[in-house]
Amino acid sequence: MRARPPLFTIALIVCEIVTYLRLDPGGKLPPLLFDADAYSPRALVQGHLRLLATSTLLTYNIFMVVSICLSLLFAVGTYEVIAGHLRAIALSIVAAVLGPALVSAGLGLLVLMGSTWAETRLGTLDIGSSALIACCSGGVAGIARNKWFTTGLVLFLVGGLIVHHRIADWEHLLIFPVGLGLGRWWGRARQRATAPLRRRVTQLGGFGALVAIGLLGCAWIFPAAAVQYGANGVALSPQRVVDTFYPTPSLGGQRRVLILLPPGYDSTHNHYPVVELLHGYPGRPDDMFSLGQLQNTALESGVAPFIAVIPDGNGPQHTDSWFANIPSQKMGTAATNDLRPWMAKNFRINSSWSYAGLSSGGFAAAYLPLVDTRPVHAVCGLSGYYTAYSVPFPHGTSQAVRNVDSPIAHLGRAPHTVFLAYGRGDTRTAGEAARYSAALRRAGRQVTVVGYPGDHAWSVWRPAFAACFRTILPASGH
Repeated sequence: MRARPPLFTIALIVCEIVTYLRLDPGGKLPPLLFDADAYSPRALVQGHLRLLATSTLLTYNIFMVVSICLSLLFAVGTYEVIAGHLRAIALSIVAAVLGPALVSAGLGLLVLMGSTWAETRLGTLDIGSSALIACCSGGVAGIARNKWFTTGLVLFLVGGLIVHHRIADWEHLLIFPVGLGLGRWWGRARQRATAPLRRRVTQLGGFGALVAIGLLGCAWIFPAAAVQYGANGVALSPQRVVDTFYPTPSLGGQRRVLILLPPGYDSTHNHYPVVELLHGYPGRPDDMFSLGQLQNTALESGVAPFIAVIPDGNGPQHTDSWFANIPSQKMGTAATNDLRPWMAKNFRINSSWSYAGLSSGGFAAAYLPLVDTRPVHAVCGLSGYYTAYSVPFPHGTSQAVRNVDSPIAHLGRAPHTVFLAYGRGDTRTAGEAARYSAALRRAGRQVTVVGYPGDHAWSVWRPAFAACFRTILPASGH
């Protein structure tokens, strides 16, 4: 009787390695790739099903490449040798889809039950083939039907959860029983006599076809970055994301900030305008990449090159901060008078600074010019609120005090150019935009208001951000 070679596993390992080499040979992959292509429960809810495939192929560094490939060979390879190629392919597809879906369903249930922890984990990124490895390990245990072997695997998975306590570790525990059950149900593949030469040649051809399909899939899922050229025809350096921290004397300590540098920043000496992007709640800076597709929007035709700055709006005392100054935390000052001098010291920026945000970040975009001691070029509010009734002031704060922080009550501090957008199905923020735009026009401001099909969602905010950038930072000739 002949051994069954793990052709599918080898093809999968080749695709993992080629994906890593294609994206960043020999180095650590930048956050931009994960923010754009890694899976998160919130991305799945928004309909980005393509991310399920990309997450399976992404690895973070060379250590992860080696560990994932060895784990694939052990778990998926062993299952394929025992159960056959087709069962291994089927179980891997089940794991790649059902593992993330189970995590998303669990988090969604906790959110419905009022869990703030679950809300803050909806944007958690997951990468690698961990679901495939856990599920196929369960498949091997299901075929072996050995309680000690099964118990050892379960203890190993629980140990990973205790040590790391990450979303992926919960995914392992949820998908392992699925593999265990399917392994028992499907059983082993029937043994065959040694194959003749023609069949071996056919199998090698099939292996080659699997690798070729995988490599083509890598090229489709992760297309090579488009090269940008300057006016003189010289290729520009690519976009680059800086994930760092900046000092916040107003809060004490440091705050996280993501910075997207435009093509050419590293190959020229130009100074650039800044757009500070403000996320909503629940949310985090990474959402602008994973859900907002910022790296593509910033390159759209008709938009001048700019630096995007995305601070973390989850406050140290009140997570749902709205980027506002309240007695317990000065988030507004941290996002303006702390951030702008630091940016001017560390990056090549010019005097143009704008604010753009969505939902509660839309409020912040209109509110922060009230706090900022420097001139503001423009504001973009997407599905925003322009009164401070929801800002987390202490209980019992009077409406008069809230009005002091309401953008609509301080039209004289608004910049000359304002862009407002809303979803036509979102009647609340549509009304806010109508009232605020009317007041701004009476104050002599130039206001653009656009309604999009949809509700309070990224399907509205993605095209609205593109229109915002074209409005406030039009390229030469537009």
